[in-house]
Amino acid sequence: MQNLDGLLLVDKPASITSHDLVHRVRKALKQKSVGHTGTLDPLATGLMILVLGEATKLSDYLVMENKSYWLKLRLGITTDTLDRTGKILSETPCAFSPEALAAEVTKLQGDFHWPVPLFSAAKVDGKKLYEYGRSGEAIELPLKDMAFWDARLEDQSATMAQLTISCSKGSFVRTWADMLGVALGVGGVVDELRRLTVGPFSVSDALDIARLEQDPEAALGAAFVPMSQALPNWKSLIATPKDARLVSNGQVPRDLLNRLVFEQKQAHEQGKPIHVKVISIDGDLLAILAAQPGQGVKIRRVFNSARVH
Repeated sequence: MQNLDGLLLVDKPASITSHDLVHRVRKALKQKSVGHTGTLDPLATGLMILVLGEATKLSDYLVMENKSYWLKLRLGITTDTLDRTGKILSETPCAFSPEALAAEVTKLQGDFHWPVPLFSAAKVDGKKLYEYGRSGEAIELPLKDMAFWDARLEDQSATMAQLTISCSKGSFVRTWADMLGVALGVGGVVDELRRLTVGPFSVSDALDIARLEQDPEAALGAAFVPMSQALPNWKSLIATPKDARLVSNGQVPRDLLNRLVFEQKQAHEQGKPIHVKVISIDGDLLAILAAQPGQGVKIRRVFNSARVH
């Protein structure tokens, strides 16, 4: 099986690390160039987007996508990891009506500046936070901007609540669960967590890792996303063969510049780059361009897998 260039949607099982999943995919496909676009805790299951071959150049853009989750929240308990795997810090008897719980869930939406979980891979002074946690060394947790929306209570028992929620890049669902527990006055931790979507991609299209290991050709099915379709919400420019050769050589053709006047204006008004894809007439992803505020259009990535005539 030849090396693939594109995205592979994989349904991560519980109890393995994201690194382990990447290793197993690399081994199953016999392909060295495999990366990911955002990790999941060992406890968590669900969608991980792996980048294969030339698509590893897309990882910086894919990690910016919003995500959605299903989670089971255990009420009346706190732990040092903010999930059920940690050391229990407190236990409080509790019982909430669905109406009371749903009301608190609805309130806990919006933009927040919250502490990063102690047991996470975020770094302070070059050292990962979970290393401080394991050693027992005191550390002031850094604060981070997090955003949550579409939080819905789906089901509830005496001490368990099942919810769905969407969040921005870099937001910690464990922190949200902890903050909901604080709002309720009894504590709460993540008991189960499943990632449902990343940007436009859904776990319903993802491939089970065991199936991939049994049949590597399965990677060529619906779980494989060609590079040209990797960023479907971006504007695409179809390049002529002549312009494709110029782009492949690091030049921005005048024709493409003329077609990006609106994006240059938009970048200036918003004060941030506007990215677009350049596609060949064969449907291959040739490059990523960025309209930069006050700097014109720059080439950000060129992809070697594209067929240039």
